[in-house]
Amino acid sequence: MSTLPAVPHPETRPLAVDVASLPRIQGVTISPDGQQIAYVVKETRFNPEAQPSDSDTSGGWKSEAQLWVVGRAGGAPRQLTRADKPVGDPKWLPDSRAIAFVRSNGGGRKIHVLPVDGGEAEVLDVGELEFEDYELAPDGRSIAFTAAPPLTAAEKEAAWRSGGVVDEAARHRASQLWVLERGGKAPRRVTTGQENVLAFRWSPDGRRFAVITSPSSEPHDAAMRQSARILSAADGTVVRDLTREPRPLGSVAWSPDGRYVAVHSGKNTLSLLNALNVYEAESGRSWDVVDKLDATIGSFAWSGDGRNLTLVVAERTGTKLVRVPAAGGSATQLGRTTRLLGPLGTTDRSGRFATALSSTPTDPQAPTVVDLQTGALQVVAPQSNRIAGWTVAKTEVVRWKNADGTEIEGLLTVSPHAGAGPAPLLVAPHGGPDDVSQDGFNPFVQYMAARGYSVLRPNYRGSFGYGQAFYAANRGRLGEVELADIESGVDALIASGRADPQRLYYGGWSWGGYVTAWTIGHTRRYRAAMVGAGVVDVVAQYAGSDINHGAAAQWEFRGDPWKQPEEFADSNPLRWVSKVVTPTLIAHGDEDSRVPPINGLLLYRALTDIGCEVRFHRYPREPHGFGEPAHQVHLWTTWAAWYAAH
Repeated sequence: MSTLPAVPHPETRPLAVDVASLPRIQGVTISPDGQQIAYVVKETRFNPEAQPSDSDTSGGWKSEAQLWVVGRAGGAPRQLTRADKPVGDPKWLPDSRAIAFVRSNGGGRKIHVLPVDGGEAEVLDVGELEFEDYELAPDGRSIAFTAAPPLTAAEKEAAWRSGGVVDEAARHRASQLWVLERGGKAPRRVTTGQENVLAFRWSPDGRRFAVITSPSSEPHDAAMRQSARILSAADGTVVRDLTREPRPLGSVAWSPDGRYVAVHSGKNTLSLLNALNVYEAESGRSWDVVDKLDATIGSFAWSGDGRNLTLVVAERTGTKLVRVPAAGGSATQLGRTTRLLGPLGTTDRSGRFATALSSTPTDPQAPTVVDLQTGALQVVAPQSNRIAGWTVAKTEVVRWKNADGTEIEGLLTVSPHAGAGPAPLLVAPHGGPDDVSQDGFNPFVQYMAARGYSVLRPNYRGSFGYGQAFYAANRGRLGEVELADIESGVDALIASGRADPQRLYYGGWSWGGYVTAWTIGHTRRYRAAMVGAGVVDVVAQYAGSDINHGAAAQWEFRGDPWKQPEEFADSNPLRWVSKVVTPTLIAHGDEDSRVPPINGLLLYRALTDIGCEVRFHRYPREPHGFGEPAHQVHLWTTWAAWYAAH
């Protein structure tokens, strides 16, 4: 590739380093008395004075995560922790006077219980177990957690004698449920066997658990074959099986009086959650309280009296709150939220208030209190000061019709450098394909807008938030559907004078990378493309991905490549690579188990062979979603430079 030319437009903040430095808010939770909100702020800082070292892979970056609290009505937040070791996953004790959190202290992750008004933290040691999730008992005297049992002496010796041979069928160890009494010396194992415990909740009386399990911890089983049941907290025996057949489930929650368990799941879908079943704990009798709604359910919470449930529903590019009677009946629309609302966290003891993260296209995610009766949102720790100095672009909803006459919708973020005429356009399809682009804060979009590109994020058929039929419309037609829906949107923007047909660019991540690879094999109108962690060969993806086989393949391709090869051939980007002329940048994490890096290598080899301009960057240690700030800065800087060079 030739030397990069000067950027033909003024660049403004955010720079890539600004985006990597943007704090992330995690673990927002409300105290049982409803008076305080706790949350974790994870910050990364770049040290320009840092010097290279063979043992340092940070690239000059340092991260920390600290615990904060703020009043339910807002006010000045107060920092509770200050040590170097990061904290996470805060959970209030029942008396609201202390809060538990997780911290790694050399000897593994440990649970700390810290008085909110000051004092030494109590440290709960689970021994050699590497716990995953935890929850305090209703009386606060014990903690339940999930962890895989440690290897036995015989298993360790067998692994040593074989030289570390891995048995693919046995390498995933099922997580079990354990209980540790506060002040006790050793955890008590509650469950046994091969079933893998994915999620759990104490019953209000502390005598039972509602759990979500899978037959094993193999990733496909864990993602696609989930079951809900009630277990005895004393010995793990099954009190009641709730769901009838394994399928993807969402979350599980007891009613405040312990009479019912609610579980949300999918109906005639792969991963779209559009059903909410309430089960009688004693009889197992159940009913779907949203059977008359064609909804994409993000999360839900019980009311304090157990008579209603409040749902966060994805509706097109936004979210809305819906209240449904627990006994079934007509839903009450609390209205479309003024901010894009993430999943509901904990509720207070009264069931009136819940926590979540919320944002707008011009305001970053912030801790928010949701009034479950009125639907009102209260941002208690605003984060808008974090982007002071950024040139923040505005986003609008755009609509068009594809060749079939179906209305398609997307988000258009207009670059502040666009001026009055047609603008350079970056098409950025979402991943999944089971996902949706929504009108919350998006740092990547703001970064590209500051580089001079207007950004189109289309919600093609297959997206969440538009009903079950729209979601299912790309089954067996992958590639074909996305191309038709997205290209008609680009045509509409060109026809309306909002996009310059001579300055079109394309790029996406994951399934967005798939759509990019497919598109450049079918059209030559894009000046440059970026395929990020993209699916390039659907058969290699079937064999190598942790979850994209079995039920996922049956849904997306209506078969398996060994039985229905034509279904996979029809939707395989690799089949069309010989037609690509678009200069293409490829990025992939070396430790990506969701979309294995062989996909990126296949595209790189193919484009190299046909003489198409290509560059391939592999990022060490990175899974499907990048986590290291040095890699993020390199990726985004290189991405923007690739477009600028073309």
